Amino acid sequence: MAGMPTIPNNLRFVANFLQHPLQNASLVPSSSSASKAMLDGIDFSAISTIVELGPGTGVFTKEILKHCRPDTKILLVELEESYITMLRAEFGERVVISNQSAHLLDAILAQHGIDKVDLIVSGLPFSLPTDITEKLFASIGRYTERGAIFRFFTYNPPLMKRVYKSLPIKQVSFVLKNIPPMWVYGIH
Repeated sequence: MAGMPTIPNNLRFVANFLQHPLQNASLVPSSSSASKAMLDGIDFSAISTIVELGPGTGVFTKEILKHCRPDTKILLVELEESYITMLRAEFGERVVISNQSAHLLDAILAQHGIDKVDLIVSGLPFSLPTDITEKLFASIGRYTERGAIFRFFTYNPPLMKRVYKSLPIKQVSFVLKNIPPMWVYGIH
């Protein structure tokens, strides 16, 4: 039965949203159309290191793995413990998983000996506390100034633009085939 393994993951996602609505940005995981839109236009032949912030159930991770080179280093930064076991079972040795807060990005990268990041994909909600977003955006700003591509999504562009005002973001696409519909933004 092909669809059975995703049912517990989707239920876990709903449970996490109900328990931590500020950490889990949605009631359901993003669609495959959303995953494709997040990565649209990226030349994966030039990508050696990818950091995914808040991978949740791994829907963007699956799409990343479809496109990246076999030698690409992929670091997943996930705070929610219940996703960690699932991500390890799903992706095994192909990814490195850090069970820490994304605002510690610089320290996490240093722990893993990473000094250059080519792509940062974020599934984080933008309703994080100000001190966390300031640290995280400062890190993202430094990596994008050095050439990293940054992609994230939102369900509410007017609110998001106020939060991300310190970063030179631009709309990449709009995804109607997602619940709820979403906008993809990024740098580069």
